[in-house]
Amino acid sequence: MAVSDARVEELEKLVSDLRHDIRGALASTRLTTDRMRTDPDPRMQKFAATIDRATDRILERLDATRTVVPPRR
Repeated sequence: MAVSDARVEELEKLVSDLRHDIRGALASTRLTTDRMRTDPDPRMQKFAATIDRATDRILERLDATRTVVPPRR
């Protein structure tokens, strides 16, 4: 069963939009963890490091989608 060109284009746009939206949300996360890392409480610094690692994993997964669906122009 062949997928129509229109359907493929819809899916590519969806992936591209999701990538964009997720990156936007993660930018706020990065700003927050930047502030947490400067907190004198070592627990906050540890929480920030944990969040940063999770954020990095998400960003790596997003980057991996670029091999399947290149960024839209």
